[in-house]
Amino acid sequence: MAGSGRQVVKRPRQRAIKGEIIVDSATRRRINRARLRRTIFVLGVIGLGAGLAGLYFSPLLRVQQVEVTGAATVSADDLRDIVGAEGESMLTVDFADAEARIGQMPQVQSVTIERQWPQTVKITVVERAPWATWAIGDAAYVIDSEGIVLGGVAAPDGSPTITATDSTGILAPGDKVDSGAVALTRALLEEVPARLQLSVASLEWSNASGLSLTTDAGYRVVVGGHEDMEYKFAVWQQIEASVGREVMNGHVLDLRFGDRPALH
Repeated sequence: MAGSGRQVVKRPRQRAIKGEIIVDSATRRRINRARLRRTIFVLGVIGLGAGLAGLYFSPLLRVQQVEVTGAATVSADDLRDIVGAEGESMLTVDFADAEARIGQMPQVQSVTIERQWPQTVKITVVERAPWATWAIGDAAYVIDSEGIVLGGVAAPDGSPTITATDSTGILAPGDKVDSGAVALTRALLEEVPARLQLSVASLEWSNASGLSLTTDAGYRVVVGGHEDMEYKFAVWQQIEASVGREVMNGHVLDLRFGDRPALH
């Protein structure tokens, strides 16, 4: 028709192939092998899923026993209750929250929880060991070597006592005393006998003066803080050598002021 636009040419619709495609025998074998591999893969995935589901629900991989080692002052039953793993699947039971809670207990220094296949969970606790006594007035608190206050334990025989002369208040298990005083005490208990052939008879700590000790030679030494300890030991040895240990009996050696030590 005149005035009409472009003519649309309709292409004949292609017919779908009917019947079987004829292929040669080699191609057919490749197709069959591919189909077989797909079938085996699908069956394998289904079998694996069914196997995992069976293991998950099977009593063979359920927690039947919770063992506790290393707990002396901490209740083993309390630890089991915190873990709460009995009856859980060994495949999915999680210990992160339990380890965090147990690690916050005052008596516990470290804890690990692990699976022991097929049915056991093992809790291994390292408890804090009593090391010394921190005395405030008439109150005596057992502490470990990091200064953590412990409960329900006694200080070892012959262990040191640090008297906090200007401290007040009541401490509870899990509280921490002055870590600097504890670290310096540990160092002095090792170094004084080794360097000066003296024993430490008593120890005091104050916020103003730091650490002071009384030796078995009968004189007192105000050490102060942990800074410049090598220099302080050198001055201490020199003064004792110059004055004489017997003369120092009943006196106070103050080492807090660097090159201005005082003996009074």
